Amino acid sequence: MESTGKVQTLDSSWSLPLPLKEYAMSRVTVYFYSDRWVPIKFCFLEKAILLHHKANLEGKEILLFPADLDPNEFSTSFN
Repeated sequence: MESTGKVQTLDSSWSLPLPLKEYAMSRVTVYFYSDRWVPIKFCFLEKAILLHHKANLEGKEILLFPADLDPNEFSTSFN
């Protein structure tokens, strides 16, 4: 974080705003795509965001979905 007097800003590569703190412990599923969406891990949103950043640094793409949502049910809209 960069402090500018009374106002603090956060530089982020995310195109959407980062989630509010009360959602950091929300459970999500981390997926990657290989002919279909494959779940690789259930974790809290805060950890999933860190995993997403690490994957991007290695040139990999993973996506996060709410734990109760299966992207395979609507994957035709992604292809």
